[in-house]
Amino acid sequence: MTVYICYCYADSRLASKLALDLMRRGMNVWIDQAAEGTSAETRRLDQIQGIVESDHFVLILSATAVVDPETFDQVRVAVERKRPIIVARRQEVHLLRDQEPLLAGAPVIDFSRARYDEALRELIALLGGDPDTAPDERLVDPEEATQWLPGEWRVTFHNTRNGLSGEGQFLFEADGKATGIVVTEQDGLPMEMRIFGKWWLTDDRLSVQGESKIFVPVEDSDLPERFTYSMTLKVLEMTRDQIKASSSAGDQAVFSRVTTQNTQAG
Repeated sequence: MTVYICYCYADSRLASKLALDLMRRGMNVWIDQAAEGTSAETRRLDQIQGIVESDHFVLILSATAVVDPETFDQVRVAVERKRPIIVARRQEVHLLRDQEPLLAGAPVIDFSRARYDEALRELIALLGGDPDTAPDERLVDPEEATQWLPGEWRVTFHNTRNGLSGEGQFLFEADGKATGIVVTEQDGLPMEMRIFGKWWLTDDRLSVQGESKIFVPVEDSDLPERFTYSMTLKVLEMTRDQIKASSSAGDQAVFSRVTTQNTQAG
């Protein structure tokens, strides 16, 4: 079963939280998170395809959504395609005259902040799921990265364009500090980079920026001894223990959490 979540930009935080909570309970979720630079036409075609391929359409309804033409354009597509609509209402709103027929008969669940947990259970039951199913806590929220991401991570990467590969290890700290060692080759020479900087995870972007010191086993190498380090990766898959990501330069990277002996024993 696939659930399509329709929302306006002002409700994106609730949409992301709701999508994660449904996925943690085994449901497939389609949520519009188009990459920067995506044309409006391409985005709309993607939305239509998402609606067509979904079994349920969940509208996050707020005062801002009511006056957002793109949000109700998606609702119209759902009505035309006869997709069951469920309204996740953030607040009391007054629908415009042409909007009322679109939502006539649709069940409404009160998703005001104080009722979120109760409303989530109602929604899961309405979607045909079991509200008592224990959530899969391996799935994580980027907004809560400072709680689950800190620790040691091993990384392997391969560049599909130039064939270069390497591996390394990063320590991400809760205060945003990042240190790491990456071993690769440059012009046939083994090279070790020691990285000192900051990390952050926003939506589907993992970034590390700072300074890198380079060590090569060759005297008088023309490689710089140190330089500014900047890594920004698009996250493809993310759990509590593994992150798969890619860069615009062609790098494919896999971060795996390093499990300590104490954790294994527990």
